Amino acid sequence: MQRGLRFLACLCFLGGCAHFAREPLSVTIAEFNPVEIGVLEQRYDIKVRLLNPNDTEIAFDGVAFDLEINGQPFAKGVSDQKGVVPRFGEAVITMKVVSGLGSFLRQIGELQKQDRVGLSYRIKGRLNSGEGFWFTQFNTAGEFLFPTGEAKPGK
Repeated sequence: MQRGLRFLACLCFLGGCAHFAREPLSVTIAEFNPVEIGVLEQRYDIKVRLLNPNDTEIAFDGVAFDLEINGQPFAKGVSDQKGVVPRFGEAVITMKVVSGLGSFLRQIGELQKQDRVGLSYRIKGRLNSGEGFWFTQFNTAGEFLFPTGEAKPGK
């Protein structure tokens, strides 16, 4: 009898979890602006686009994230902004980010020693719900492509 109750409880729990299963948010950098370039730290305003591929809206009250560039940690950012990413919709938010001197110099060195036409990035973090311990995580990779000014054959 007790085994049957445990089995039934597990089925109910798994069914309830399936209701809350969501596809991950897609988070891309829409704009990246230097605000203050100091000797020991650099500050930027970043606009990020949050794309929600789910049938339910995602309300948030605060954002925290890490930004990697070319596979290396670059900056950390936070925002106390509140908002809603509509179901099957998008929202753009502005966040403040800070990088340290080491991260900045590492990226300058990478650009100088490689013949790059772009930078790859990964943005990982979470949207806090403002309701206790609920949050929505995100982890998205993308690329900034720079114009090369050269026409490629066959294109």
